[in-house]
Amino acid sequence: MTVTSTRLHGVAGAPGLALGPAYVLRADEEPVTADQVVASPDAALEMQRWRAARQQVEAALRRLAERARTSVGPAEAEIFEAQALMAADPTLEGQLSAAVADGGSAEQATRAAIAGFAAQFGEIKDVYLRQRADDVQEVGRALLRALAGRTPLGLAQVPQGAILCATELAAGALVMLDRSTLAGIALGTGGVTSHIAILARALNIPAVLGLGDFVAQVNDGEIIGVDGTRGDVILDPAGEELTGFHRAVTAYAQERAELESMAGLPATTPDGLHVDLWANVGGLDDVAPALAAGAEGVGLFRTEFLITGRQTLPSEDEQTDIYRRVLEAMGRRTVVIRTFDIGGDKDVPALGLRHEANPFLGYRAIRIGLDHPELLQVQLRAILRAARGGYSVWIMLPMVARVEEVRRVRAVLDSIREPSDQQVRLGIMVETPAAALIAATLAPEVDFFSIGTNDLTQYTLAADRTDERLADIYEPFHPSVLRLIEMTARAAETAGIPCGVCGEMAGDPRATALLIGSGVGELSMSAGSLGVIRREVRRTPRPAAIGLTQLALALSTADEVLAHVEAFRATLRG
Repeated sequence: MTVTSTRLHGVAGAPGLALGPAYVLRADEEPVTADQVVASPDAALEMQRWRAARQQVEAALRRLAERARTSVGPAEAEIFEAQALMAADPTLEGQLSAAVADGGSAEQATRAAIAGFAAQFGEIKDVYLRQRADDVQEVGRALLRALAGRTPLGLAQVPQGAILCATELAAGALVMLDRSTLAGIALGTGGVTSHIAILARALNIPAVLGLGDFVAQVNDGEIIGVDGTRGDVILDPAGEELTGFHRAVTAYAQERAELESMAGLPATTPDGLHVDLWANVGGLDDVAPALAAGAEGVGLFRTEFLITGRQTLPSEDEQTDIYRRVLEAMGRRTVVIRTFDIGGDKDVPALGLRHEANPFLGYRAIRIGLDHPELLQVQLRAILRAARGGYSVWIMLPMVARVEEVRRVRAVLDSIREPSDQQVRLGIMVETPAAALIAATLAPEVDFFSIGTNDLTQYTLAADRTDERLADIYEPFHPSVLRLIEMTARAAETAGIPCGVCGEMAGDPRATALLIGSGVGELSMSAGSLGVIRREVRRTPRPAAIGLTQLALALSTADEVLAHVEAFRATLRG
């Protein structure tokens, strides 16, 4: 009798291959349902119970944020800091108090309030903000667990080498797991911008999300294959299919080992062109993995973790200390520090920013800095102080669209810098089509360019990069995007300034030849991508890359570009 496996296709949440026994996490039993609770006539007692539960949840989320900060990274810690702020929201308490005063129990009032908040988020047009309804639901579940006398944040014990299968999984549960035992993840819910996907990528755990109601088909202990690169899951593979997947997993592990062994080799093309490979970091915790992977510098130091979710602005001394720690850890390699890229999807309570209908086109990044000189000046002074002592520091301005913005920031910088600070460079992220189109005008005003391909792509194609419905439109390999990149790099070369890329394209091996051929000399990416890009650079002759780029710029569609890119890469692989 022939046994056939079941193949499922979902969302490619985190790349990689994994094969192992299924560990099925069944739906968490609700601690209590609304119709099981007898409404208490003692409103004061119910609010006392609720406030105690809220305090427990908030404390647990802040501990979880600290654990995420040390074990994953500062950007991931923001997930739980934001949830802690939701739990502490006085509006939530106000709604609870009103519902309890009407005779409801703490549980009933919590359910009603959380449902209302989640519905409000669900109606928001912006996809990123709409997905925050999941955060509200997680906070609600934690409150109900605490009211029932249970640990607010559940902790699953996953067997060694297992594939975790569940309909949904709280981001906190993943952080609390012993990830050394976890081979892969398969979830019924979630998308590429979900918290679980972000965490899985940061933790290098292959993950496929958005599989729908698949858990009922899975038995504990049965073998499951997860292909997080393609978004495929194979249930109970057998025969040739199982053998083939075993081979693929082994080959993947061997490739990762090979790439890690190349960490000390220079990223130099066969004809002698050296390409600087730098790392994107979000704090001190990201430095060690970057150096281990062979990073030659930091091409993007995100500083938003210092300010998002806070009720007070970080002091100059606090910022100086953090910047200096990263500089010291990098051993005097160049570090590009981006000024606060806030607004958009990054909330800063200390600034009291109002909600915007279209935040990614609104009041954000350098626009906020120039309107809040106390914020910009303090950060610039802190960077200058941290750089003293011979450190190589470049300051990078996000979301620049006009020459005037650069001139205003340079005037501020010149007014506060000392003679010993002259080594600190000032540059910009080229992430708006406006900046790319006037790159020749901007180049003489700055010391370097760094192309942010994520925003450049979404603004060029008018396609929100967080909206999964627009995935086929949001395409970095579209000829229009490639032309803007090439235009920017050419303007930098003419002006004699460096030009790098710090967006997702820098870590995509399909883009390496196109970027080299455009004249980009520095690529900055997550530490996990450095190995594969180093290998790609080392086998890509620059003359051939230039030829490929010129061909791509003359094409009409992203599909045509990618077809030529894959053919080109095939010739390099022999």
